[in-house]
Amino acid sequence: MSMVSGSRTELSDSMRRELLAVPTVRTRLAFQFALLSAAGGLVLASGQGIDGIALLAVFAAVFGFVFVDWLRVFELPPIGAYLAMAGAAGYCVQDFWGLQQRGEPQMVSVALLLVLVQGVLMMQRKSRRILEQLAVFCLLELVVAAIFNDAIGFGLWMIPIALVGGSALSLLGLVTLMESIDVTLDHPVVPPPKTRLGRLIQFVIGAREDLPPRNEFVATSSPESVISIHWAAGPWSRYALVVLSPSVFLIAAAFFFVLPRRVQPSRSALGGPAMVGFDDEIRMEQLGQVMQNSDPAVRVKLTDQTTGQPYLVNDSLYLRGKVLETYQVDYSSNRPIAKWVATDQGSISRRGRMPPPYRSREPSEQARFDRVHAKVTCEAMSRPALFAIAPFHQVGEVLDVVHAIDRWTLAREASEPPFPRLTYEFGTHAFRDGVQTRWIARASEAERMLTPYELTWERRFGRRTRRPRQDYVSDLLRVDRDSVPTAARLATQILEDSSAGDVNLSGAAVAMEQYLKTDPAFAYTLNLNATPIPDVDPVEQFLSVDRRGHCQYFASALALMLRSVGIPCRVVVGYRTEEYNAIGKYYIARQLHAHAWVEALIERDQIPPDTDLAGQRPSDRYWMRLDPTPAESALDDGNPEGVDGLLNLANNVWEDYVVEMDAERQSDDLVQVTGLRDVQSSYQRMWNSMRGKLAQIRDGRLEAGQVQLPMRSIGRWLLAVAAAMVAIALWMRLTRLSLRRRERSPADVPVGQPQLHFYAETLNQLRRVGITRRADETPSELLQRVGQRFPPLRLLTDAFERCRYGQSEIGRERHLQDALSELTADVETQIQARDG
Repeated sequence: MSMVSGSRTELSDSMRRELLAVPTVRTRLAFQFALLSAAGGLVLASGQGIDGIALLAVFAAVFGFVFVDWLRVFELPPIGAYLAMAGAAGYCVQDFWGLQQRGEPQMVSVALLLVLVQGVLMMQRKSRRILEQLAVFCLLELVVAAIFNDAIGFGLWMIPIALVGGSALSLLGLVTLMESIDVTLDHPVVPPPKTRLGRLIQFVIGAREDLPPRNEFVATSSPESVISIHWAAGPWSRYALVVLSPSVFLIAAAFFFVLPRRVQPSRSALGGPAMVGFDDEIRMEQLGQVMQNSDPAVRVKLTDQTTGQPYLVNDSLYLRGKVLETYQVDYSSNRPIAKWVATDQGSISRRGRMPPPYRSREPSEQARFDRVHAKVTCEAMSRPALFAIAPFHQVGEVLDVVHAIDRWTLAREASEPPFPRLTYEFGTHAFRDGVQTRWIARASEAERMLTPYELTWERRFGRRTRRPRQDYVSDLLRVDRDSVPTAARLATQILEDSSAGDVNLSGAAVAMEQYLKTDPAFAYTLNLNATPIPDVDPVEQFLSVDRRGHCQYFASALALMLRSVGIPCRVVVGYRTEEYNAIGKYYIARQLHAHAWVEALIERDQIPPDTDLAGQRPSDRYWMRLDPTPAESALDDGNPEGVDGLLNLANNVWEDYVVEMDAERQSDDLVQVTGLRDVQSSYQRMWNSMRGKLAQIRDGRLEAGQVQLPMRSIGRWLLAVAAAMVAIALWMRLTRLSLRRRERSPADVPVGQPQLHFYAETLNQLRRVGITRRADETPSELLQRVGQRFPPLRLLTDAFERCRYGQSEIGRERHLQDALSELTADVETQIQARDG
């Protein structure tokens, strides 16, 4: 605090304690800015490979507060700070330009530069300029952190940063005010210069030479005023925070709504690189690596179209992503590499829009399947493949999604990256009583060749489309029995056992599925460190030696077993999940839910007669889902509720309405979610009704009873408004009383003794009859309060004000002494009258 006083200034002990309390506020201010600096560094920790930078920011904040602001044992001089900043800038700029990879690696250098400069600031004495620079660097760190992380963790960090930042800035205003008070206590009045030279000097310099220069914007001559300002500044800072917060939030909301945002498509919603997608070629170990990642990949919200309620699945939910037909093994290295490859899409069927919904002509069939609406949100992927529940059909207009006919898969229309986060919808008849069907009708040759919903460049330009390959089924039967003899042996054995009971091909396929799924000799594991055997097919090694593996090994083994006995089949990769968010009412498929299963092509006459195939077009062949992976592979996902479910829901809301908010969603989704669309419709109906009534009044058609005011409803609304106003008034009253109790009353603040002897004696005489000047009371106000009882007080007060504020010197001492004697006599008279 800046204080200027004369040699005769003396403060009471209580007042001195009040004034010395300000440095504790200064320490609290430094602590809050240290918290702000540490939080700005911690928010960077969500990025990739910059944990060390965040740790450096926290260390600098703690060290700077403890040793510079609190203990005050160390302080970096300005010249040292400038040199340190220059060195940090040179180091980071050199690292910035030396990087070969652009983008996020360069932003790591920017983040390091911000943290280093912030650390240098923390080592300096905290002036107002330094504190303001710390606040600016915290904002810059938030901008850089947004590049590394756009998940909800970044949004959650904004809450404490906003609270600490707002409190720190308000407290900075308080400390700035306290440090800018000039307390001038009773400077002696110096007579004006007597000589011409003295008057000339005073005219040139424009001020009295005996008075100190004043740069402060608040000046007072009363120490009581300093204490009053000190006690009022605390509530003032809170009041400023409360008043300014709505304005800040309003401006932020305006910018949030006006400025569209797009997440970088090559990144996932969790701040890292885009998730591994499903390609047309998948190696045997690839799914095992993906399944060790718990990041969410797909979110599916199922709704019963009949009731509008969330639709629950009683078993696992299968989301198909890619269909693979060809099995290949590369023996060129000591470690044979097996992979499944998809057949060229153009050679087997067309790509087009999703088919229209199937409508059966038989009324009895309508009750044998559930009508379900699916809304799928797929995170940013490295491949265009999307995920679906087959059989599906189109719902509304879906422009960015295409359907691979007969494969029953969906993909983005664009085949070149980037592949950002995408939300799409479709309908499906794949469920009945919460159970997903395992049967999918195969598209006919006409549907595979040409459909009314086809979307191909040949169709657009009127060119002749190619006919699908007739030997596609032969691709589904291709197997090298010499490479996997165990698969052929096991399949033949199971088929012979099934034939003894007159089992059809579908039953034989199920028997092979159950063999791999339930035989204790086979075990499920994600351990990928099995020692490969040179020149041995990985599936053969799995069936005959290891008998341990993940879903891709089990699906590959079943596919080769089926093909070895003449049952055409293919491998499907996607997700299998049972994780359901009970709060958000949606299913979550994480990377660890990646799964592979088999689809066998079964003739209609080989399907049991009691099999329900309702909800899809009749066909002579059906794809049958077979999942040979043991049951223990289905992890106990549980249904996240409570805190986990709420955080999951909050993360999805953050991604939907913060990260992915673009111009289209600003005008559509946001209005729908907030209910503004219904409000607009209500106002539109009310406005149309009012216009109609006004037209009737103008036309003279206002009949009796036609316009009836709902008096009861109006009365209720008026009563509610009145009650709300009373409640607000009562709350404001209680708040004021509470603040008054917390704050010291001005009357309780001790009043300093005036330095003018005659007025000090005047107050002493008044104190004898119980009249005390309050701390916030001026001499004129005291005169107005008790002047009628003591007429000499007017003369004494006028003399005090003239002398105190430099209008004249003390003169006519005899006159003042007479007035003081008269006041003393009046006081004695009142004391005698009171005692007598």
